Amino acid sequence: FIYSLIKRFVVEVMEIIPLEKVPTKQEAQVIIRQLAKLDKISWTLHSKQRMSERNIIMSAVKNCLEKGTVVEEPYRVYEYGGGYRATVEKQTAGKFLQVVLTLKYTQRLLIITTMWD
Repeated sequence: FIYSLIKRFVVEVMEIIPLEKVPTKQEAQVIIRQLAKLDKISWTLHSKQRMSERNIIMSAVKNCLEKGTVVEEPYRVYEYGGGYRATVEKQTAGKFLQVVLTLKYTQRLLIITTMWD
């Protein structure tokens, strides 16, 4: 029983980010929300520095990932091992928070930078 649960979980996580095509905005939004809820988030040093400079806390970023909207069509990138670049936006505290990230082929979100719009 435990083995079947673990196997199902691993298969679900492994198949979240497609390798064969760039996801649409809607597909990327679903993927980002799933990975954020699973806490599959990594942070670049640059993103942490910008968050500190701009007074953006991690919980606000996670909330943006879980409930925000993908605002541009994702596109393939090759930095940091490759994946698909996307920008997510959510209104919080009366301002719009934008999070630029890469959907990694390793089934993680890599936060590139964050900013208030």
